[in-house]
Amino acid sequence: MSLVFEECPFWDFSLQVYGREGVSKACINLQDRHILDVNIILLSMWLGHNGHPVMDHNALTRALDVSRRWNKDVVCGIRAVRLALKDDFSPISAENCEILRKNILSLEIEGEHLEHMALASTVQSEPNPKLEPSLRLAICTANLGLYLTVLEAKLGEEDYADVRVILSSTFPDLDEEVLESAMQSFSAI
Repeated sequence: MSLVFEECPFWDFSLQVYGREGVSKACINLQDRHILDVNIILLSMWLGHNGHPVMDHNALTRALDVSRRWNKDVVCGIRAVRLALKDDFSPISAENCEILRKNILSLEIEGEHLEHMALASTVQSEPNPKLEPSLRLAICTANLGLYLTVLEAKLGEEDYADVRVILSSTFPDLDEEVLESAMQSFSAI
């Protein structure tokens, strides 16, 4: 029996952005330093990139409700098992542990995919495809800023560098000056 994955533009967007150079590392750095859900970061980017309005507290609360239960209890649980398999479990062979670890990675990715579908279902706004890229970028930074504020995350230099990687990968064709201006605004949040 296989899982059923509906069409999910948010998932497609996340795969594309997350697959760009440095993004997975930047997202995982933020996740590890601030105990956050990478999927909410990606949701923040997707909403802005597609021209949705800035998330309000209700929209973020709907997303966090999905994240707190599914990501914490399911995805992070699967991830913990996968990471534990990097240790030595003699007399079980390292080869078998690695095969099992890769199978568990597939389950983790499927869990992330299901979370993406659930997060996308919480979005109640309509995108505005006519928005200028600089405004879309501003929406991304506002969304991410709201998420980090709710988490009471205190960002340092490394965090800002990681956010810059994520933003520049979300908008790879954006002028460097526009990105720098967005980063200055973001660091003031």
